Amino acid sequence: MNHRLVNVTLALGLFVAAATVSAQDTAAQWANKQQAALATINDAALADLLKQGAPALDVLLAEVKTGYASDPVAITRIAGLTQYVMRPAGASSRAAYAGALLAAAQRASDADVICFFLDQLRWCGTPQQAAAIRAFEKSDKPGVATLAAMTVQAVTDDRAPKAAPVKPTRHAALNAELATLAVAARTPRLLQAFDDPDLSYAGVALAHARTTTGGTAETQLWTGKLATATDPVRKVMLLDMLGDRGDKSACAAIAPFLGDADDTVAFAARQALIRLDPAAFAAQLPALLKTLPPNRLALIRDGARQLKTEQLKDAVARSYDTFSDTGKKVALELIKERRITEAARLGLSALDAQDEDAAIAGFRLLREIAGSDMADTLVAKTLASRGRVTPEAQSALAAAARRDTTGAYTAALVKALANAPDAQKTIALESAARIGGAELLKAVEASLTAPQPDVATAAVRALAAWPDAAALPSLLRVAAKDPDARRQTLAVRGIAKLFNTCQVDKKALLPTWRTLRVDMKNAANQATIDDLFKEEVNVALGKPVKTDVPTEGNNLPAHLVDGTLEKAWYGARTPAQALIDLGTTETLSAMHITFYHADGRTYTFKLELSTDGKTWKEVAGNLNDAKPATAEGLRLSFAPTPARHARLTVIKNSANPAMHVQELKLFSSVTP
Repeated sequence: MNHRLVNVTLALGLFVAAATVSAQDTAAQWANKQQAALATINDAALADLLKQGAPALDVLLAEVKTGYASDPVAITRIAGLTQYVMRPAGASSRAAYAGALLAAAQRASDADVICFFLDQLRWCGTPQQAAAIRAFEKSDKPGVATLAAMTVQAVTDDRAPKAAPVKPTRHAALNAELATLAVAARTPRLLQAFDDPDLSYAGVALAHARTTTGGTAETQLWTGKLATATDPVRKVMLLDMLGDRGDKSACAAIAPFLGDADDTVAFAARQALIRLDPAAFAAQLPALLKTLPPNRLALIRDGARQLKTEQLKDAVARSYDTFSDTGKKVALELIKERRITEAARLGLSALDAQDEDAAIAGFRLLREIAGSDMADTLVAKTLASRGRVTPEAQSALAAAARRDTTGAYTAALVKALANAPDAQKTIALESAARIGGAELLKAVEASLTAPQPDVATAAVRALAAWPDAAALPSLLRVAAKDPDARRQTLAVRGIAKLFNTCQVDKKALLPTWRTLRVDMKNAANQATIDDLFKEEVNVALGKPVKTDVPTEGNNLPAHLVDGTLEKAWYGARTPAQALIDLGTTETLSAMHITFYHADGRTYTFKLELSTDGKTWKEVAGNLNDAKPATAEGLRLSFAPTPARHARLTVIKNSANPAMHVQELKLFSSVTP
């Protein structure tokens, strides 16, 4: 009979126990509360209970009741007994305990109680009980017949004796044979087995060969097999085994397979060599990078990434000039990743490569490691770059300049902006915009008056792409005074971009714009810039307020427009009106109102405006779309409307008859 006892039984007991306690308790919480009671369920206590015999067991089993009315600790104790009798310590009591369970099942009348006892018998029942348990298969109670059939199968499980005898396989026979052989005889047998046509049989031999039994002498025998193997699969199997043996003497034999025509073999050789001795793989890198075909780039690069920095530096820096173009790309990428500053010269040498990808790799390396001593060279190479290389060159120059604390890059670029050929000044101006700073800004501004239209236009583009708002005064001058309409438009676009992306001190800049806008000939551009300078002002702040309802407590009408949320206006009833005198006629275009909002209530309101206090125009409200008040308040925009007087009417509060407004703001846009 085959039983497989697991902790499922105890888990079931705990689950049933937990179901009888408060619905708020988890099983873990119940177990924590019952620590003292559960502590008594141990091997000694269970053994003592079994010694007391059937009377004691019958009392315990009687605690299993229907409808989750069972004593949870008793259920857990039964689960413990079921496990205990299946262990050697309790095996002698198994038959008696199983008999008590069967008797309890036969006495029970409720389906769930019968099923509980049958479930315990599934684990500890005996073959002698099969007939009695089978009687339950005729039950019409829910679930009983099915569980009885399962229990009968469990207690009479004799499938093993009926199974056909297992015929030993060749593999098993080889394992048995090898176990009897002395070390001296073992290796020849393994070598013979490896030559078997069946790859899986050869794999059994290699599994034994992975250990270093037999030492270097045995390793050399296996490397001899590697040298004569023609099947890529067998090569991979041998390489993998040699890598696992840990014998460095195999490295010399493995290295040539890094260049094997089969990618899988080359990969296996790489992994074996790195496992055995990373330095041995590093020693192969210079030769590999000299002749590296493009399709092997990833294989060699990813292997090199597993080396220590010192190993990598020695391997790729010393012989760099001998590498193929593909090899140089790999070397530069590896140097960049490790930030090997001593190899910066390699990046510089790559900048003159005819191959664009090689030049890009060089610039990407210098982006990470170029020092201040390379400023003049990097600026010159950037200005001479073309096509796909130029953006990479500019990125490298900008990164090096931002990293530089000596000002060398700024000085070199300022010099280039003044003296470089016109054909290169566009790249110089674009590069300056990536870096920023007062000195470069001054140099770019000087280019605005260049006689060459392309240079002047490039200067405007550079200012429009400037990294901060310092370029805005110059852009405003271009927008207002430049004779070229195209450059004016470029300047306006740049101004809008900087306003949207940078912190702009509008008040400080406004006098400059007011002076320049007088000369503005393009009305559309002027309107665009005017809109950027517009600022909303709360014109209701601190203005006189009159209301038509009594005030609740000290929550005065003046608090409606005091600019804070700490104080509020509370009216004793709704509807309630507040009249605000703005003092002068203002053009209003938005309002913001904050109501009391702690409980999700809604307020219905409307805002009306008037120039004379007699004729009113409704401009905002939520009469048809009231939503719960929030801490953020509600902003409503409307068409610009002239008004000296504003009237707020709060029509309804969903929570009570009163109304409570923390703040009302009325906005007018101030133009230059």
